[in-house]
Amino acid sequence: MLQVDNNMRMGIWWGVAWLGAALSASSLVYANYSTGLAEYRKGNFASAIHEWRMEAERGDGESQFALGQMYEAGSGVRENLEEAYKWYRLAADNEVLDAQVRLAELLLSRRIDGRGVEDAVEWLERAATNGHIDAQFQLGLLNLEGYGTEEDAAQAARWFELAAEQGHISAQNNIGSMYESGRGVEQDFSRAFAYFTQAARQGDPMAQNNLGALYARGRGVERNHAWAVFWYTAAARSGNDVAKGNIQSSLDYLEESSIAATRVNVRSGAGTQYPSITQLDRGESVYVLGEMEEWSQVYFENSGEPQLGWISSRLLQSSNAY
Repeated sequence: MLQVDNNMRMGIWWGVAWLGAALSASSLVYANYSTGLAEYRKGNFASAIHEWRMEAERGDGESQFALGQMYEAGSGVRENLEEAYKWYRLAADNEVLDAQVRLAELLLSRRIDGRGVEDAVEWLERAATNGHIDAQFQLGLLNLEGYGTEEDAAQAARWFELAAEQGHISAQNNIGSMYESGRGVEQDFSRAFAYFTQAARQGDPMAQNNLGALYARGRGVERNHAWAVFWYTAAARSGNDVAKGNIQSSLDYLEESSIAATRVNVRSGAGTQYPSITQLDRGESVYVLGEMEEWSQVYFENSGEPQLGWISSRLLQSSNAY
């Protein structure tokens, strides 16, 4: 985590990609031996293994990769990490990028005796150089931490940025944090803002909190406490407790209003065509973030939790003046 101050913490997401891989149907879509794949999808794991083994022994890399996953997961066969390693290694040598990454993950998990994490770094570099997005992200983590390789923040930033440009959400947040702090790169708040925005719009809670902090401070963007509250609230509703604690610091700069009618519908959008998400009673407080076509976007608390919604502006009355 990167510290900004006692109230707003800008952080790096470390991810859990290499803590152990679980087999899933979606992870096997690359198997090019169609008969084995068809058997797998029907749940006939033993038949799938039989078909893939025949093709794998003929040197087909995708079948080798699929077979390795079956041995790692213990699907249709007794779990055997040495066998998984063997097939992953053959597939990796056949330039199957997903196999190179899975092989690295297995090595990093330290579930294979006698093989070091340095080998994992080499396989990740091989896949990352060929554009594998997860390999690029994981190399960024390893270089940042100095795990299996020398600590190198500049190299970490390079890998994070490559993954971020391909749309990796956690990489977008991480490289944004590095541009915000100037670690491994020249400090650039505008670029930090751009990367946090990309990740925040895709729903990443840490990036949403980080973006809110930039709006609150006016770094890389004009200071705007309404947008700060918007992104803090989005992050808080996704479980980011740091963001929840940051909201009040920006609410102090916004107009406080109260409900002027007996009971009003709070809607999900600016208009009666949008569904009601809750109701508020006369005198209850809200904070106005902005207005559009005589509707106000408001912040309020519902059962102690932060929430955003829209209320007809005519149903509000100002509680304070700025």
